Amino acid sequence: MWSWFLTRLKNIFNRIASIIIFLVLLTLTFSVIGVFTQARLPSDMVLTLDMRQALPDQHITNPFAVAAGSMSVIDVVAALARAESDDRVKGLYLRVGGEGISSAQAEELRDAIKSFRAKGKFVIAHAQAFYTNGLGDYYLASAADQIWMQPVSEMNTAGVAATAVFLKGLLDKVDAVPQFTQRYEYKNAANMFTQTDYTAAHREASQRLIESVFESDTAGMAAERKMTRDQVVALINGAPYLTQDAIDKKLIDKQGYDDEAENAAIARAGGKAELKKLSEYFQAVGSPWEGAGRPTIALIQGEGTINDGESQSSAFGGDTSMGGDTIAKAFRDATEDKDIKAILFRVNSPGGSALASDQILDAIKNAQKAGKKVIVSMADVAASGGYYVSLAADKIFAHETTITGSIGVLSGKIVTSGSWALLGINMKPLGVGENALMQSSTQPFTQAQWDSFNRSVDQIYADFTAKVAAGRKLPIEKVRDIAKGRVWTGADAKPRGLVDEFGGFRAALGAAKALAGIPPDTEINLKTFPKAKEPFEVIADAFGTSTEMVRTVAMLGKIMDSRPVAELMEMLGTDAKENEGPQLRMQRQGVN
Repeated sequence: MWSWFLTRLKNIFNRIASIIIFLVLLTLTFSVIGVFTQARLPSDMVLTLDMRQALPDQHITNPFAVAAGSMSVIDVVAALARAESDDRVKGLYLRVGGEGISSAQAEELRDAIKSFRAKGKFVIAHAQAFYTNGLGDYYLASAADQIWMQPVSEMNTAGVAATAVFLKGLLDKVDAVPQFTQRYEYKNAANMFTQTDYTAAHREASQRLIESVFESDTAGMAAERKMTRDQVVALINGAPYLTQDAIDKKLIDKQGYDDEAENAAIARAGGKAELKKLSEYFQAVGSPWEGAGRPTIALIQGEGTINDGESQSSAFGGDTSMGGDTIAKAFRDATEDKDIKAILFRVNSPGGSALASDQILDAIKNAQKAGKKVIVSMADVAASGGYYVSLAADKIFAHETTITGSIGVLSGKIVTSGSWALLGINMKPLGVGENALMQSSTQPFTQAQWDSFNRSVDQIYADFTAKVAAGRKLPIEKVRDIAKGRVWTGADAKPRGLVDEFGGFRAALGAAKALAGIPPDTEINLKTFPKAKEPFEVIADAFGTSTEMVRTVAMLGKIMDSRPVAELMEMLGTDAKENEGPQLRMQRQGVN
């Protein structure tokens, strides 16, 4: 009996442990490969980067994603910064023209590419086609020395567009009643439920937003292609073009297939260079902002919707969120770290929980009270709660096309009892307490509840605008004038005092060094918060168990295979056979 039990126990532990150990060993294997790859980097390289799909903005802390070679925008910026001073790297071969990247992401990468080129490196971009009508892909490609496109292909780059969806007509058909309140007319996210068309304020803000992006992108293209902005706008208005037409218009330089563009890059590098993926290069050489004995700056990463509790991210990809508990703790840890000279906060968020945003803001202010300078680097979007967590920074950097502002409040519900009734379902809620059902979707607000609800929203808006006024050192009257829930691009936000400087990650890092009193040429160590999870922690999160359970199972699996346990099982098995009778044998057969 003991022999059978221990055998089965061993099999169970071995099966579970083998899966876990395989995943951990896979990570370690990729890491070891990366170490050996560093010694085998060729003496002449052309790095390759495929930007046909948008990248996550921030440094990836998932060990499995890192092991698989996944990169973020910040990783690309760091890798190109490292490659600038690497004599083995001759240039960059860039693939573009996929699903369409945002203008702000293109702006960040353009800055990195222009800095790379300023050190004598070349960049060749190749597109099989510019599939989308948006400007982001071509805006990025325009930073290259040469732009190639596949023969008889399409360049659809035509402008900037936005589409709003209005569901009020549908809600009317299903007897659903939206009840939302907003502060103020530009806080228009709920318009999709409450309107059938743009309001005047909604149209004004949305139209100006896409106009501002168009202005910034076309100005950047004109500067790189050595044209006037009017010439670029006229060409964009004439799109789409086939390959030869685009060459004739001087929008691209060469036509050819991807292998021809690759060969051109190798030839420009001297003819003997090898192609090397930027992700592999980065794994081999590491970040230029890592090293012992250097002055240390904290990098706190905040990406995704802001929620109460912990930040969330999938072990195997998917959306991330910015948890109030996680980010506040990151600031507290950085504040307590005596080696930290300043804190760089990278924000990429459309907003979310007001309470979690306030929790993060409080941690930032406490860090500043403790003597830490805080610099915010805005990515694609830092609006509503994303702006709230940024407003107290000592300096705010944004791209011209970053979406920011949205200083306002929006809240409400959709009453769906009528919709259920159409299906023959009657919702009959009961509650004890006068306002127990206030948030219920089964009944509308009473007038008293609606009045109380609006008073709360007024207080939150007053608090938000007061904090903006204090953080940005602006008169409250000016803040109220530029707030009202309106979204701005960085280009329009800067003259209104909502951001301080145009620039990406490296510009913000330079400002962090300056505010910390670190000389510009001094190498620094960038310490990332929150701390990256270990493989055991990632697996535990993915399978809904504790880290210690995962460690224990893996450990028990190893123990069950150890020699002492094997000898014990063999001994118990011998004893069991000697004492085994017919009844026990029948039980074993029944189980098996």
